[in-house]
Amino acid sequence: MTILKKGGCICRKARYEIDLSNVHTIACHCTECQKHIGAPFSIFSVVPKRQFKWLNEPNKSIAISNKANRLFCGHCGTYIKYEGVTTPHEAEINAMTLDDTSSLTVDVEIFTRSRLEWVAPLKGAAQFETTEHSPNKKNGN
Repeated sequence: MTILKKGGCICRKARYEIDLSNVHTIACHCTECQKHIGAPFSIFSVVPKRQFKWLNEPNKSIAISNKANRLFCGHCGTYIKYEGVTTPHEAEINAMTLDDTSSLTVDVEIFTRSRLEWVAPLKGAAQFETTEHSPNKKNGN
């Protein structure tokens, strides 16, 4: 069953369409995500690349490390997509850029060793200190 959703940046210049069937939504507590997002953790949804399509591609990217490029809108600054070097077959989007986030649930929390002590584990989400045993490995720190 197809679960087609749309999303994009704050100013709506960068837009995408994504099929969220078989989605894995992950909370990442790595320090790289904390600094990049400016928050205690990031939430990203992962689907096979064929389930993602740009409607209007963002015009900027940055490689914070040799692990990935991060695509963002150069007009408003919204971070939209993580393109991992070791995961070219996946589309990893910043889940908070979906127009409607009401149906999302976090399946997995990774890099919990970097979780801020005042952030409680999410109920029902599998917990991993790194990505070593998680179903969707993400290269981080």
